[in-house]
Amino acid sequence: MLCSLPNWLFAIVCGVLISNLPAQAVITLDGNFDSGSLESYTINGNTVNITGRDSYAGGAFRLGDGHWRWLHFKASGVLNQNPTFAVHGEFGGDGSCCDDTSIETDHELYDHEMVYSYDGENWQYFPHANNTLSTANANPANDLYTFSLGTPFTQDEVYVAYALPYTYNRSVLHTQQVLASPWAQPTVSGNLSGVIGQAPEGVNDIGINQPERDLYAYRITNPATDSATPKRKAMFVTGQHASETLGIYTYEGLIDWLISDDPRAAALRDQVEVFGYPTLNASGRAAGLSRSMLQHPDTDSNSYWRPGPLSGNDWDSPERTEQKINGEAMHDDAAATPGNSLDLFVDFHSSVPDYEIVGPNGLGSESPLPGLSGQYRDDWAYITSGSEGNDWWQALRALQPNLLQVTSGTGPTSRTSTGYALNDDYGLNADMSVTFENQFAISRPISYYHDLGKNFGLAMYESWVQVANPLAADFDEDGDVDAGDLAAWQAGYGSVAATHLLGDADGDGDTDSADFVIWQRQFTGGQNPFSTGKVVPEPSSMAILLLTATGMLLFSGSARS
Repeated sequence: MLCSLPNWLFAIVCGVLISNLPAQAVITLDGNFDSGSLESYTINGNTVNITGRDSYAGGAFRLGDGHWRWLHFKASGVLNQNPTFAVHGEFGGDGSCCDDTSIETDHELYDHEMVYSYDGENWQYFPHANNTLSTANANPANDLYTFSLGTPFTQDEVYVAYALPYTYNRSVLHTQQVLASPWAQPTVSGNLSGVIGQAPEGVNDIGINQPERDLYAYRITNPATDSATPKRKAMFVTGQHASETLGIYTYEGLIDWLISDDPRAAALRDQVEVFGYPTLNASGRAAGLSRSMLQHPDTDSNSYWRPGPLSGNDWDSPERTEQKINGEAMHDDAAATPGNSLDLFVDFHSSVPDYEIVGPNGLGSESPLPGLSGQYRDDWAYITSGSEGNDWWQALRALQPNLLQVTSGTGPTSRTSTGYALNDDYGLNADMSVTFENQFAISRPISYYHDLGKNFGLAMYESWVQVANPLAADFDEDGDVDAGDLAAWQAGYGSVAATHLLGDADGDGDTDSADFVIWQRQFTGGQNPFSTGKVVPEPSSMAILLLTATGMLLFSGSARS
């Protein structure tokens, strides 16, 4: 019908129709929030051109001088749109081994997938198939990395990041949750909220004011088993390099397991004390930096772990407030309880893809480098030379077979956190000191890192607590039959697919009153609570348990008669 209209009338009708179409929203970006990071952007049609903020690492890595790494921003006005995000400039992380003309073999963005979330909590990966990567050795500033969803966004606002973000505020909330547990207490260096000091205020590299940030620490153990006899000591720290977030998720998984009701965690708490420091670099993380601290944005924060003044490479000259507060707290907290050394120290980090740190057991991408066919990238630990046979490390590798090992020459004079941990003069006198690296660009869910963290705890239990050939009622397998085993039986009671850890003493596949009777007969943990009414240290309702157990035994006896 429109075809029969005169041209002048056709033009009018089309104009009216077009004017009534909904206008497409203008996309805007914002990186001014906790851990947000964005230098600038422009919009050109369907393309969002992005310039990332400067990064720094030091050493042989080409960072600083306009190289970007951490990106985290909110895009608004994207509902029903499918923009292409184009990041300009050279990525920060290529080492001297790398040649940008051979993208497939060397470039850390080749396997990478950016992440997005509509709520800032639940994250998904942009499809790798939609990525493009072009580089130019003659002028690295012309490097270009693009990514897109491939389908329209379903909400008006979306968060986009280089990797799974972990904000400073999440660490604050998690610390509060940890300290609400009966198994966690502030350390001697902290106040009742676990605060050991504040990161100084300042202005970040793009002129945004940053307030002071609290630094936290806590001790996890069963306080009822504290005595003059030293417990084993372990210390876990994270967040040193601001954007290395995967390591923080791994740390979170470990801590959550340590305060859980798992009978193995309870047995570990009886014999081990764990010190946790989740905010080594609170200022840098909140300010959206990549590796550095707000106070010293042009230096690698993991290079000044010792008191001064020694040579200027310390936390006193000039003062590096966050390292000084954390380092002194670590020393004083560990020294405040019996025993003069740490059994284990672990600093959780993350790393850009490394195609030379590979193994046949890795589950990431295959290394394309010459001579490394059949070798795959994955998470790894820097293990101090001579510690390769450590029982805890061997237990962890058995629980997590995909982990890789790199032997490090780091010693007690190193200015890294692991060197500080090994030092027996001004440091922590640790027997085992580990820098753990989660590799980016393997596109794993947060649950993977939580499970990995749990295995760090289970490795302590298996190598330090678990005994061979436990008694039938030693459900937590720690060498005795006590209230901890009663709690395990209670947790598993009623299960028809039970294991020994869940209270199955007679091996018949369930947890019932017959298993309770075996526990009562084999009880070795001092005075039997059923004969004295003594309240055991584990947080369970003994009154309810007594009534339940008595009722079951009476019912069982009635059934037999």
